[in-house]
Amino acid sequence: MRRQKITLLVLILLGVASAAILLPRAHFSTALTAVAAVPRPFVVFDATLYKNKPSLAAYHVRPLTMLYESRLFVANQLSPSMPSEVIVRSLAYELRASTDPVILDIERWPLSGDGMAVPSTVANYLSVLSWVKGEAPAVPFGLYGTVPIPDYWRAVSDPMSSQFLAWRTDNDRLAQIVDHVDALYPSIYTFYPDRQAWVAYAKAHIAEARRLAKGKPVYGFLWPLYHNQGNELLGSRPIEPDYWDLQLTTLAQHADGVVIWGGWGDHGPEPWNEEAPWWQVTKRFMQRRGFSSVSPPTNVRAQ
Repeated sequence: MRRQKITLLVLILLGVASAAILLPRAHFSTALTAVAAVPRPFVVFDATLYKNKPSLAAYHVRPLTMLYESRLFVANQLSPSMPSEVIVRSLAYELRASTDPVILDIERWPLSGDGMAVPSTVANYLSVLSWVKGEAPAVPFGLYGTVPIPDYWRAVSDPMSSQFLAWRTDNDRLAQIVDHVDALYPSIYTFYPDRQAWVAYAKAHIAEARRLAKGKPVYGFLWPLYHNQGNELLGSRPIEPDYWDLQLTTLAQHADGVVIWGGWGDHGPEPWNEEAPWWQVTKRFMQRRGFSSVSPPTNVRAQ
Protein backbone atom coordinates (compact mmCIF):
# COMPACT_ATOMS: atom_id res chain seq x y z
CA MET A 1 0.00 0.00 0.00
CA ARG A 2 2.80 2.37 0.94
CA ARG A 3 4.55 1.68 -2.39
CA GLN A 4 1.32 2.48 -4.27
CA LYS A 5 0.97 5.82 -2.43
CA ILE A 6 4.57 6.74 -3.29
CA THR A 7 3.96 5.85 -6.96
CA LEU A 8 0.78 7.92 -7.03
CA LEU A 9 2.61 10.89 -5.46
CA VAL A 10 5.37 10.66 -8.06
CA LEU A 11 2.82 10.60 -10.88
CA ILE A 12 1.07 13.66 -9.44
CA LEU A 13 4.34 15.58 -9.17
CA LEU A 14 5.29 14.63 -12.74
CA GLY A 15 1.90 15.84 -13.94
CA VAL A 16 2.32 19.19 -12.21
CA ALA A 17 5.82 19.60 -13.63
CA SER A 18 4.63 18.76 -17.16
CA ALA A 19 1.81 21.28 -16.86
CA ALA A 20 4.27 23.94 -15.73
CA ILE A 21 6.41 23.25 -18.80
CA LEU A 22 3.57 23.03 -21.29
CA LEU A 23 1.52 25.97 -19.99
CA PRO A 24 3.81 28.70 -21.37
CA ARG A 25 3.90 26.89 -24.71
CA ALA A 26 0.12 26.76 -24.75
CA HIS A 27 -0.08 30.47 -23.98
CA PHE A 28 2.54 31.15 -26.69
CA SER A 29 0.61 29.08 -29.22
CA THR A 30 -2.60 30.89 -28.32
CA ALA A 31 -0.85 34.25 -28.67
CA LEU A 32 0.46 33.33 -32.11
CA THR A 33 -3.01 32.24 -33.17
CA ALA A 34 -4.45 35.49 -31.89
CA VAL A 35 -1.86 37.53 -33.78
CA ALA A 36 -2.48 35.56 -36.97
CA ALA A 37 -6.21 36.08 -36.60
CA VAL A 38 -5.96 39.87 -36.39
CA PRO A 39 -7.34 41.16 -39.71
CA ARG A 40 -5.43 43.68 -41.78
CA PRO A 41 -7.05 47.07 -42.28
CA PHE A 42 -9.00 47.08 -45.53
CA VAL A 43 -7.27 49.27 -48.12
CA VAL A 44 -8.69 50.92 -51.24
CA PHE A 45 -6.12 51.65 -53.97
CA ASP A 46 -6.56 53.91 -56.98
CA ALA A 47 -5.18 52.62 -60.27
CA THR A 48 -7.52 54.63 -62.50
CA LEU A 49 -6.23 56.48 -65.54
CA TYR A 50 -8.61 59.44 -65.65
CA LYS A 51 -7.18 62.80 -66.71
CA ASN A 52 -7.64 65.88 -64.53
CA LYS A 53 -8.25 63.61 -61.57
CA PRO A 54 -8.09 65.21 -58.11
CA SER A 55 -6.09 63.66 -55.31
CA LEU A 56 -8.23 61.02 -53.65
CA ALA A 57 -6.25 61.07 -50.41
CA ALA A 58 -8.99 63.06 -48.68
CA TYR A 59 -11.22 60.00 -49.08
CA HIS A 60 -8.50 57.63 -47.80
CA VAL A 61 -8.01 56.11 -51.24
CA ARG A 62 -4.33 55.30 -51.66
CA PRO A 63 -2.27 55.71 -54.85
CA LEU A 64 -0.72 52.79 -56.65
CA THR A 65 1.66 52.57 -59.61
CA MET A 66 1.01 50.35 -62.62
CA LEU A 67 3.80 49.38 -65.02
CA TYR A 68 2.14 48.36 -68.28
CA GLU A 69 3.60 46.41 -71.17
CA SER A 70 3.80 49.63 -73.19
CA ARG A 71 6.50 50.83 -70.80
CA LEU A 72 8.22 47.51 -70.20
CA PHE A 73 8.51 46.25 -73.79
CA VAL A 74 9.81 47.78 -76.98
CA ALA A 75 7.11 48.65 -79.50
CA ASN A 76 6.05 45.72 -81.74
CA GLN A 77 8.07 43.27 -79.68
CA LEU A 78 6.93 39.67 -80.18
CA SER A 79 4.67 38.29 -77.44
CA PRO A 80 6.82 35.36 -76.22
CA SER A 81 9.89 37.53 -75.80
CA MET A 82 11.29 39.07 -72.64
CA PRO A 83 11.37 42.81 -71.96
CA SER A 84 14.69 44.59 -71.97
CA GLU A 85 16.46 44.14 -68.63
CA VAL A 86 17.89 47.65 -68.97
CA ILE A 87 14.40 49.15 -69.38
CA VAL A 88 12.92 47.18 -66.49
CA ARG A 89 15.77 47.99 -64.11
CA SER A 90 15.65 51.67 -65.10
CA LEU A 91 11.91 51.91 -64.36
CA ALA A 92 12.36 50.15 -61.02
CA TYR A 93 15.27 52.39 -60.08
CA GLU A 94 13.10 55.46 -60.68
CA LEU A 95 10.57 54.04 -58.21
CA ARG A 96 13.07 52.94 -55.57
CA ALA A 97 11.89 55.52 -53.02
CA SER A 98 8.18 54.76 -53.46
CA THR A 99 6.18 53.56 -50.47
CA ASP A 100 3.19 52.72 -52.64
CA PRO A 101 2.71 49.31 -54.26
CA VAL A 102 3.95 48.84 -57.83
CA ILE A 103 2.15 46.33 -60.02
CA LEU A 104 3.54 44.87 -63.21
CA ASP A 105 0.85 44.25 -65.81
CA ILE A 106 2.30 41.66 -68.19
CA GLU A 107 -0.43 39.63 -69.88
CA ARG A 108 1.34 38.25 -72.94
CA TRP A 109 2.72 35.03 -71.45
CA PRO A 110 0.51 31.91 -71.19
CA LEU A 111 -0.65 30.95 -67.69
CA SER A 112 -1.83 27.48 -68.64
CA GLY A 113 -1.06 24.91 -71.30
CA ASP A 114 1.03 21.86 -72.02
CA GLY A 115 4.72 21.33 -72.43
CA MET A 116 7.12 24.06 -71.39
CA ALA A 117 4.72 26.98 -71.83
CA VAL A 118 3.93 27.47 -68.13
CA PRO A 119 7.46 26.77 -66.79
CA SER A 120 8.73 29.30 -69.33
CA THR A 121 6.17 31.85 -68.14
CA VAL A 122 7.16 31.30 -64.51
CA ALA A 123 10.83 31.73 -65.38
CA ASN A 124 10.04 34.96 -67.25
CA TYR A 125 8.13 36.44 -64.32
CA LEU A 126 10.84 35.43 -61.86
CA SER A 127 13.50 37.11 -63.99
CA VAL A 128 11.54 40.36 -64.23
CA LEU A 129 10.79 40.32 -60.50
CA SER A 130 14.45 39.75 -59.70
CA TRP A 131 15.37 42.79 -61.81
CA VAL A 132 12.88 45.14 -60.13
CA LYS A 133 13.69 43.85 -56.66
CA GLY A 134 17.37 44.26 -57.37
CA GLU A 135 16.88 47.97 -58.10
CA ALA A 136 14.11 48.72 -55.57
CA PRO A 137 14.26 46.12 -52.78
CA ALA A 138 12.07 48.12 -50.38
CA VAL A 139 9.22 48.66 -52.84
CA PRO A 140 6.24 46.27 -52.56
CA PHE A 141 5.87 44.66 -56.00
CA GLY A 142 3.08 42.52 -57.39
CA LEU A 143 1.66 41.12 -60.63
CA TYR A 144 -1.78 41.91 -61.99
CA GLY A 145 -4.14 38.96 -62.43
CA THR A 146 -1.55 36.17 -62.51
CA VAL A 147 -2.04 34.06 -59.38
CA PRO A 148 -4.71 32.79 -59.41
CA ILE A 149 -5.45 32.58 -63.12
CA PRO A 150 -8.46 34.74 -64.02
CA ASP A 151 -11.12 32.23 -65.04
CA TYR A 152 -14.82 32.96 -64.60
CA TRP A 153 -16.38 29.66 -65.62
CA ARG A 154 -14.04 27.31 -63.82
CA ALA A 155 -14.16 29.46 -60.68
CA VAL A 156 -17.97 29.37 -60.48
CA SER A 157 -18.17 25.62 -61.10
CA ASP A 158 -18.69 23.08 -58.32
CA PRO A 159 -15.57 22.98 -56.10
CA MET A 160 -15.45 19.20 -56.51
CA SER A 161 -15.88 19.30 -60.28
CA SER A 162 -13.08 18.39 -62.65
CA GLN A 163 -13.14 21.94 -64.06
CA PHE A 164 -12.58 23.58 -60.67
CA LEU A 165 -9.91 21.09 -59.64
CA ALA A 166 -8.12 21.61 -62.97
CA TRP A 167 -8.14 25.36 -62.29
CA ARG A 168 -6.53 24.77 -58.90
CA THR A 169 -3.93 22.53 -60.51
CA ASP A 170 -3.12 25.23 -63.06
CA ASN A 171 -2.79 27.75 -60.23
CA ASP A 172 -0.42 25.42 -58.37
CA ARG A 173 1.89 25.45 -61.38
CA LEU A 174 2.35 29.20 -60.83
CA ALA A 175 2.87 28.97 -57.07
CA GLN A 176 6.61 29.62 -57.26
CA ILE A 177 5.84 33.20 -58.27
CA VAL A 178 4.26 33.88 -54.87
CA ASP A 179 7.65 33.75 -53.13
CA HIS A 180 8.83 36.73 -55.19
CA VAL A 181 5.91 39.16 -54.79
CA ASP A 182 4.69 41.09 -51.76
CA ALA A 183 0.96 40.62 -52.33
CA LEU A 184 -1.44 38.91 -54.73
CA TYR A 185 -3.73 40.89 -57.02
CA PRO A 186 -6.44 38.68 -58.52
CA SER A 187 -8.51 40.14 -61.34
CA ILE A 188 -12.21 40.06 -60.41
CA TYR A 189 -13.78 42.13 -63.18
CA THR A 190 -17.45 41.91 -64.12
CA PHE A 191 -18.62 40.01 -67.18
CA TYR A 192 -22.30 39.37 -66.50
CA PRO A 193 -25.19 40.93 -64.56
CA ASP A 194 -25.77 37.77 -62.46
CA ARG A 195 -24.81 39.10 -59.04
CA GLN A 196 -24.96 35.83 -57.15
CA ALA A 197 -22.65 34.25 -59.70
CA TRP A 198 -20.27 37.21 -59.49
CA VAL A 199 -20.06 36.86 -55.70
CA ALA A 200 -19.23 33.15 -56.09
CA TYR A 201 -16.63 34.01 -58.73
CA ALA A 202 -15.05 36.68 -56.53
CA LYS A 203 -14.99 34.52 -53.41
CA ALA A 204 -13.41 31.64 -55.34
CA HIS A 205 -10.61 33.84 -56.68
CA ILE A 206 -9.94 35.37 -53.28
CA ALA A 207 -9.95 31.93 -51.63
CA GLU A 208 -7.50 30.59 -54.23
CA ALA A 209 -5.27 33.61 -53.70
CA ARG A 210 -5.39 33.07 -49.93
CA ARG A 211 -4.54 29.38 -50.38
CA LEU A 212 -1.41 30.26 -52.34
CA ALA A 213 -0.47 33.58 -50.71
CA LYS A 214 1.37 32.11 -47.70
CA GLY A 215 -0.08 34.83 -45.50
CA LYS A 216 0.62 37.70 -47.88
CA PRO A 217 -2.12 40.28 -48.53
CA VAL A 218 -4.73 39.74 -51.22
CA TYR A 219 -6.05 42.80 -53.07
CA GLY A 220 -8.69 42.27 -55.75
CA PHE A 221 -8.91 44.33 -58.94
CA LEU A 222 -12.34 45.82 -59.70
CA TRP A 223 -13.48 47.90 -62.68
CA PRO A 224 -16.73 49.91 -62.48
CA LEU A 225 -17.60 48.89 -66.05
CA TYR A 226 -18.66 45.57 -67.48
CA HIS A 227 -15.68 43.92 -69.11
CA ASN A 228 -15.50 44.58 -72.83
CA GLN A 229 -14.49 41.00 -73.60
CA GLY A 230 -17.02 38.19 -73.68
CA ASN A 231 -20.12 40.38 -73.33
CA GLU A 232 -21.04 42.31 -76.47
CA LEU A 233 -24.34 43.50 -74.98
CA LEU A 234 -23.03 45.06 -71.76
CA GLY A 235 -19.31 45.42 -72.42
CA SER A 236 -17.86 48.81 -71.44
CA ARG A 237 -21.15 49.95 -69.85
CA PRO A 238 -21.15 51.20 -66.25
CA ILE A 239 -22.00 48.69 -63.55
CA GLU A 240 -25.22 49.52 -61.73
CA PRO A 241 -24.54 51.50 -58.51
CA ASP A 242 -25.99 48.87 -56.16
CA TYR A 243 -24.04 46.16 -57.99
CA TRP A 244 -20.84 48.18 -57.53
CA ASP A 245 -21.64 48.55 -53.85
CA LEU A 246 -22.11 44.78 -53.59
CA GLN A 247 -18.68 44.25 -55.16
CA LEU A 248 -16.91 46.62 -52.79
CA THR A 249 -18.71 45.05 -49.83
CA THR A 250 -17.81 41.53 -50.96
CA LEU A 251 -14.12 42.38 -51.15
CA ALA A 252 -14.29 44.10 -47.78
CA GLN A 253 -15.62 40.86 -46.31
CA HIS A 254 -13.13 38.50 -47.92
CA ALA A 255 -10.01 40.36 -49.16
CA ASP A 256 -7.46 42.73 -47.65
CA GLY A 257 -8.30 45.49 -50.08
CA VAL A 258 -9.41 46.52 -53.54
CA VAL A 259 -7.64 48.11 -56.49
CA ILE A 260 -10.01 50.21 -58.59
CA TRP A 261 -9.03 50.37 -62.25
CA GLY A 262 -10.62 52.24 -65.15
CA GLY A 263 -10.64 55.59 -66.88
CA TRP A 264 -9.18 54.43 -70.20
CA GLY A 265 -11.36 54.85 -73.27
CA ASP A 266 -11.07 54.28 -77.00
CA HIS A 267 -9.09 57.50 -77.35
CA GLY A 268 -6.96 57.35 -74.23
CA PRO A 269 -7.59 58.69 -70.72
CA GLU A 270 -11.15 59.83 -70.10
CA PRO A 271 -12.00 63.00 -68.13
CA TRP A 272 -12.65 62.67 -64.41
CA ASN A 273 -16.31 62.95 -63.44
CA GLU A 274 -16.83 63.84 -59.79
CA GLU A 275 -20.52 62.93 -60.08
CA ALA A 276 -19.97 59.50 -61.59
CA PRO A 277 -22.25 56.98 -59.82
CA TRP A 278 -19.39 54.55 -59.13
CA TRP A 279 -17.42 57.29 -57.36
CA GLN A 280 -20.41 58.41 -55.30
CA VAL A 281 -20.95 54.80 -54.21
CA THR A 282 -17.25 54.44 -53.39
CA LYS A 283 -17.28 57.54 -51.19
CA ARG A 284 -20.32 56.26 -49.28
CA PHE A 285 -18.62 52.89 -48.94
CA MET A 286 -15.54 54.56 -47.45
CA GLN A 287 -17.73 56.45 -44.99
CA ARG A 288 -19.35 53.18 -43.88
CA ARG A 289 -15.86 51.80 -43.34
CA GLY A 290 -15.22 54.60 -40.86
CA PHE A 291 -13.34 56.95 -43.17
CA SER A 292 -15.04 60.31 -42.86
CA SER A 293 -14.03 62.46 -45.80
CA VAL A 294 -12.89 66.01 -45.29
CA SER A 295 -13.87 68.79 -47.66
CA PRO A 296 -13.45 67.79 -51.32
CA PRO A 297 -9.87 68.24 -52.54
CA THR A 298 -9.12 71.17 -54.78
CA ASN A 299 -5.70 70.20 -56.10
CA VAL A 300 -5.88 68.56 -59.50
CA ARG A 301 -3.12 66.59 -61.16
CA ALA A 302 -3.03 65.33 -64.70
CA GLN A 303 -2.80 61.61 -65.19
